Amino acid sequence: MDTEEILARATQRAQGKKHAGDLTPEEAHALLREHPKAKLIDVRSHPELEFSGFVEGCCHVPWKLYPGMTPNSDFDQQLQAITEPDDLLLLLCRTGGRSTEAAEHLADLGYTHAYNILGGFDGKGDEHGQRGKLEGWKASGLPWRHP
Repeated sequence: MDTEEILARATQRAQGKKHAGDLTPEEAHALLREHPKAKLIDVRSHPELEFSGFVEGCCHVPWKLYPGMTPNSDFDQQLQAITEPDDLLLLLCRTGGRSTEAAEHLADLGYTHAYNILGGFDGKGDEHGQRGKLEGWKASGLPWRHP
């Protein structure tokens, strides 16, 4: 599947939402390999990266700050410092909730290429509450590392 097909599918999945689209982890990984303007933006807090791991080469801009998970008042400025207006922004969080919020926020700011990654890094918990097995970046078997 080429990048245009991936982006078209992502757009269809996000109908009724403000942001550009919802990508599967596999689609996001393919875009990172093939699209020259694709950037992975991890919006998790610093402790989450240290606890769960991260995708090498990602840009880290927390949407909410630990402790308390308060909004990052510098989010817009931090993102603008590392991106260009025509970049394809692939947003990743723990399960897909905060990355959706961030993508919607960016759409409100005029970003037309802000995509959420479905299932996030860890996905929802299984019947034992363990994450990283049912959905998300880890469960998809995509490359990541632990600090």
